[in-house]
Amino acid sequence: MAARQQPIYEVKVETMILTNPFNSTEPTYTYFSNLKRAVDTIRIVLGAQGWPVQVSYSSVYRDLKLRNLYAQTFSAEGVRYFQLTITKRIINPHLTTLGIDEMPRPRKSKK
Repeated sequence: MAARQQPIYEVKVETMILTNPFNSTEPTYTYFSNLKRAVDTIRIVLGAQGWPVQVSYSSVYRDLKLRNLYAQTFSAEGVRYFQLTITKRIINPHLTTLGIDEMPRPRKSKK
């Protein structure tokens, strides 16, 4: 029985403006098993923080289908603050043979 493949959605928020030039910030990763819930959560958080909600389910779905990636940069007054990236990942990918051939059977020796 083959393992069932299941997609998950990785949401990455990467800060583009540094508040402290000596201290770099790491991107924030969040994972969702449902794309609609991921988009709804993003819309709620953007609205709560005062950013214009420009993310729609149909645009995210279309970009993931075409390019396997959705990316949007949020800027205000000409300054880019952060970039939102959504990618589709696969859990339990099908295993390949990794290019390894089957081992030949040992020859039977005659005694």
